[in-house]
Amino acid sequence: MGIAALRAYFAPCGMGLGHIVRCEAVLRRLRELAEVDAYFATYSEGLAYAKGAGLKALEIPRMRLVMKTSGEIDVERTLCHITPRLPSIVAKQLAHDLKYMTLLRPDVVISDTRAVAILAAKLARLPCVCLLNQARVFVPRRKRMLRVSRLAEAGLLATLGEVWLLADEIFVPDYPEPFTISRMNLTAPDRMRRKMHLVGPILTKRPEELPGQEELKEELGFRPEDPLIFMPVTGMLEERPHFLKSMLRVLRDLTNHLQVVVSLGLPDKGERSLVNSPSFRVYYWVNDFYSYLKACDVVILRGGHGGITKCMAFGKPMLIVPPPSHTEKMVNAYRAKEVGVAEVLLQEEIYRERVKEALMSLLEEPSYREKLQLTRRLANRLDALGEIASSILRLAERS
Repeated sequence: MGIAALRAYFAPCGMGLGHIVRCEAVLRRLRELAEVDAYFATYSEGLAYAKGAGLKALEIPRMRLVMKTSGEIDVERTLCHITPRLPSIVAKQLAHDLKYMTLLRPDVVISDTRAVAILAAKLARLPCVCLLNQARVFVPRRKRMLRVSRLAEAGLLATLGEVWLLADEIFVPDYPEPFTISRMNLTAPDRMRRKMHLVGPILTKRPEELPGQEELKEELGFRPEDPLIFMPVTGMLEERPHFLKSMLRVLRDLTNHLQVVVSLGLPDKGERSLVNSPSFRVYYWVNDFYSYLKACDVVILRGGHGGITKCMAFGKPMLIVPPPSHTEKMVNAYRAKEVGVAEVLLQEEIYRERVKEALMSLLEEPSYREKLQLTRRLANRLDALGEIASSILRLAERS
């Protein structure tokens, strides 16, 4: 490729694991094409994952949201906490990124939804690729803070939109219409939309690379003839406890009819089981996510963009329970329902009969499978990682 050793500076958002995992996937594809020396500058869950995965991790000051015990974002306290501190947080992140970039002199910067890293790249005169599935931030509306929420939303749209545009390339790991999940979250001025490339889901394995569904069920120790529900828990750690307590109680109650496997999304604890009965298993983490995805019949998600697009690529219907006040995941969830590949429950609707009804509909109603056949075929024609990796190498060669 004309590059002996590419030095890449990955800058994923550290909230949850979705951003760091897809950056890691990009790195794997890059390493199939060139020798790569990679660094990951992030924070919170992203930083913990990078360290645990043996990646070269660089710590960035965190951006903190204030959460309620229900896992809901406390809008009032978050706005009160962040607004006066935002200039200081941005300045600190920018100083860290510039320091690391000056020391490392990377050939290219890859930002995944981390705007400050794009600013730093431009100040350091480095080429920059942006991975993005949320150009617009919808601030949750509350009567007491309605005016403040509207002002914050308008300010974020105006400011972030200009920052995203500074990137040399913007890749959206989503399906083209009519199956675009992040459609509403990509609401942006025309000049920004023209720069976005919808390249399809980021996949490190494809369905055809794995054994058949029944064979995988047997390999994983499940009965091939009975439905299997897979619940990989993701998102910020503070979002999880209330949801897990409610949903695990309900799912345990349904194991007369169904088999259930849960990943708690804690990679630092490894693939150890917390519960290991024939029809109900809870792991801290599952290493082979794609085998469980292909083996299962329905997936329960929180509304993360990567999880939804992977399920669509593997033809799996979804029950999505978005965290309260998490507008991006709420919008993703209802868009997946509109596309015809998911059912949506609110967190307060987690009780036995409602969950059972939704799961049985997803298992028995043929319309979900018909739509998912279309998304699976479309995903098979797209190569997001290939397009992103090729762009990174082209930019690095020109730098």
